[in-house]
Amino acid sequence: MNQAYPRPGRARKSAKGITALVVGLLYAAFLVLHELVPARGGIALLVESVLPWTGLIIGLVLLMMLFRFSVLSVIGVLVPALVWGVMFGGPLLPGRDAGTPDLTVATQNVGARLPEPTATAQNIVAADPDIVTMQELASLSGQIIQDELNASFAHSEVVDTLGVWSKWPMSTPEEIDLGLQWPRAFATTIATDHGDIRFYAVHMPSVRPGQEGMRNAALRRLSTVIEGDDAEQIIVAGDFNTASTDRNFDELVPPLKDTRVEARGGFGFTWPARFPVTRLDHILYRGFTATSDRVLGEGTSDHRAVIAGLDLA
Repeated sequence: MNQAYPRPGRARKSAKGITALVVGLLYAAFLVLHELVPARGGIALLVESVLPWTGLIIGLVLLMMLFRFSVLSVIGVLVPALVWGVMFGGPLLPGRDAGTPDLTVATQNVGARLPEPTATAQNIVAADPDIVTMQELASLSGQIIQDELNASFAHSEVVDTLGVWSKWPMSTPEEIDLGLQWPRAFATTIATDHGDIRFYAVHMPSVRPGQEGMRNAALRRLSTVIEGDDAEQIIVAGDFNTASTDRNFDELVPPLKDTRVEARGGFGFTWPARFPVTRLDHILYRGFTATSDRVLGEGTSDHRAVIAGLDLA
């Protein structure tokens, strides 16, 4: 009896593109299950801080598809591309032109001992925001920035190295206890033309791989404070030292909303300023509609400034 065996050519054809399929499906699974990456040793911190950049793997799979084109290789590209698009593609869609916003908010970590502090302050002033918060207002550069902003804004409040400037009157700052030995957050009520707004200026502790405990605890404390705040309009802005894709960002978003996501502000990376790879600076809110979110060009700080437009909901 003659037994039929698959021809070598047919076997090779059926396996064509299998490598692209496997790599693509593994990458898609990684995106969906990235929160299973262990936090120990700072692995999760590093991975999640640059998570959108891992989309370059799709380009690698695409090259595999071009060399070994088949149905399997096409699936290997489409599946991870769809997953990546769902996770990160929303802010990349065209923004909507909503006209002049009710108010504009800016935030920047200006860095201690900043070179050319006058230019940094004037760069913010030129954007004509209604409310500004700055972090790391230290040494002589910090004082120069304060003097420049004081000349352009009628009202200001500074607590340690945190400052807020506003075109409208502000209440006495209320320090927020983040469990640290020095002030890194405060709240104030701003009496705007559109009603009172509760404004939180924040600067979360810095992080290093494997040393995120202090920052994570501070995020939880801030989340608890905001959850107990019954103000209808809330803005929380500053340097969170937390990427939008960091699992710990879930402490704040939701229930707050992120201007970058809601206004389709692209990736909006802010750090490091020369070639940003992640977004550590955010403007979060409740009781508004985000109309715009943009990042200013490279200045002399290691963080780029974020400016967002908000309308009353």
